[in-house]
Amino acid sequence: MIELYLTKILKSLIFPPGGLLLLWLLGLLLLRRSVLLAKTLLWAGLAVAYLLCTPLVSGLLLQQLDVYPALTREQIEQAPARAIVVLSAGRYKDAPEYGGDTVGNHTLVRVRYGAHLQRLSGLPVLVSGGHVFDKQGASLAQVMADSLRNDFHIGQVWLEDKSRTTAENARFSRDLLQQKGIDTVFLVTHAIHMPRAVAMFEQVGLTVIPAPTRFYAAEGGWLVQLLPEPGAIVNSYMALHELVGRFWYRLRY
Repeated sequence: MIELYLTKILKSLIFPPGGLLLLWLLGLLLLRRSVLLAKTLLWAGLAVAYLLCTPLVSGLLLQQLDVYPALTREQIEQAPARAIVVLSAGRYKDAPEYGGDTVGNHTLVRVRYGAHLQRLSGLPVLVSGGHVFDKQGASLAQVMADSLRNDFHIGQVWLEDKSRTTAENARFSRDLLQQKGIDTVFLVTHAIHMPRAVAMFEQVGLTVIPAPTRFYAAEGGWLVQLLPEPGAIVNSYMALHELVGRFWYRLRY
């Protein structure tokens, strides 16, 4: 748990907007000691902030991670997979309109595609995700299973509700699948998260058929792409998180 908290803190300090705020703070602190260095840091921070807020730059970052193409219907029907593994991505806690915890926006995207795969393949679905920081309420796997059953009417759902990271998703899912004699699976997650997820699942000995969802698609011409917008900084954060995460996982695992 300590490692998770340290990782959370480091991510907040490195990735935008935290990293940019630290850069500006450092520039302000240096104004009296070195005006030239201080101004350089402040202008550099402003330039980086602008770039990360543009769809052009955030899109270029996301495209570095969209390396696995979407599956065709024929590929899905002919694949040797024997189960579908859907990874979690957060929950909507204490949702008043639903009367309790349910899937978050990113998780819903994955659950929906997992349901689509299940209808085409007829395979059982394993949902993977436990409690990360908040131990109260339903696990990520539980809210995913509830959504598959209630919203998408998928009956055969298995729960892996102990994992807190992508590496643990792979290890604990492998343990559950081994009990059922399964070693080849469709793996469902966001397209940008897929490279890191595939690496972890293959490392624990599973044969993976990547089934990515939510691909990046540019909208508008060059002028629109250069205009800053809130969604772009979020996309930049997600892309940088995955790029650094892939590097860290290579060192860590």
